[in-house]
Amino acid sequence: MPVTKLGISVPKELLEEVDMISKELKKNRSEVIRDAITKMINAYRRQQAIEKAEKIYKEIAEYDKRLAEDFLSICEKPGAKYKACRKTKMK
Repeated sequence: MPVTKLGISVPKELLEEVDMISKELKKNRSEVIRDAITKMINAYRRQQAIEKAEKIYKEIAEYDKRLAEDFLSICEKPGAKYKACRKTKMK
């Protein structure tokens, strides 16, 4: 993947932390920062997907609840009641 150079400003303490992690991981500063950005983007996308799924499931639950309430209201109305038919043995 082609790379583009980027100039950013960070607090000195943060840069020192990045440099320390870079040494521990035996990676250069750019790799550590790219990894951190990639993880943040993935976490953000995952959170967005979870929020969308949550919204969809809430809508489904509301629809199911209305459907169940409609069904129960139909069952409560007076009218013909159906009984299971029993077959009688012929003698």
